[in-house]
Amino acid sequence: MPYDIIKTQDVCARTGRTIEVGEEHIAALIETPEEEALVRVAYTLEAWAQGPNLPPDATLFGFWRRTLPEKEETQRPLVSPDEMMDLFEQLGDATEPRQLAFRYLLALILMRKKVLVYERATPARDGEPGVLVLRQRVKGGDGPLFEVVDPGLDNETIAQATEEIGQVMNLDEVPA
Repeated sequence: MPYDIIKTQDVCARTGRTIEVGEEHIAALIETPEEEALVRVAYTLEAWAQGPNLPPDATLFGFWRRTLPEKEETQRPLVSPDEMMDLFEQLGDATEPRQLAFRYLLALILMRKKVLVYERATPARDGEPGVLVLRQRVKGGDGPLFEVVDPGLDNETIAQATEEIGQVMNLDEVPA
């Protein structure tokens, strides 16, 4: 189950306009039948409001709002913890197995980053999947609860996929 992410240039996929440093825009992951990897593309907010213009047979895997950071000599993460949380929430209604697995792995990464906190789990039984219940960590109180479907991945697959996502998105560069 590969989760390689191909990062495109910071150019709007609809208009071709370069997205400027400091400009808020939409980053989207697109899945196509001929690519095993997900392709990350960008849209200006105006272009996104018109709807994504996906290639034929492509599906929108997920999206989040981000701001293009200043160029630095050190490699910056592709996705900040806030952007990961946006993507995690946006995938809340996912039903496709690959999206459910991706959301589950994002939840594990967000727990490692201390954005989400484990509350409880319901084990899989009678053909129903297990569910993790996580709480978002917020200052000064209790954050919202999220239910995350456990896709039934084995520990080795989880470790490999989480490491791969972390490397591809440069997540270890993000301070916890």
